[in-house]
Amino acid sequence: MNQIARIENADGDVYAILSYQPSLNYLLMKWIGFCTDEELKQATLHMLKWQQTEGDPYNCRVHVHDTKEFDVAWVDTVDWIVNDFFDKAYDAGLRLNISVLSPDLFSKLSSEALFQQLGSKVPTQLFETLEAAESWIRNNGSTLNS
Repeated sequence: MNQIARIENADGDVYAILSYQPSLNYLLMKWIGFCTDEELKQATLHMLKWQQTEGDPYNCRVHVHDTKEFDVAWVDTVDWIVNDFFDKAYDAGLRLNISVLSPDLFSKLSSEALFQQLGSKVPTQLFETLEAAESWIRNNGSTLNS
């Protein structure tokens, strides 16, 4: 796993870590603790910038959000993710979004709200563990090259 960025809030607390997994060719955002909606958008924009500059040349088609340690209800940003972020990331080659579900009820509900956006250019798959998500990528990732 190649770490790209540690994303901090104004107090210097890390709330997200962005990494690239070359062996399975996916971008991972590990969410930690709490952040505001604006901080969530700023971290997600790090993913977009990487996808635009590195992801398309690497033929990276999958973003994974590990929310296991995330304690945030981010349902208010679902529309922005679907209508702004996904549209731009799709143009840069993204074809699948994966959420590893948090045990926190409100964070989990936010992931499920994203999953239910069936008209989105970038569909979302939900998994209970990062290992399950990686197994899916290993077995199905080559089908995402269109």
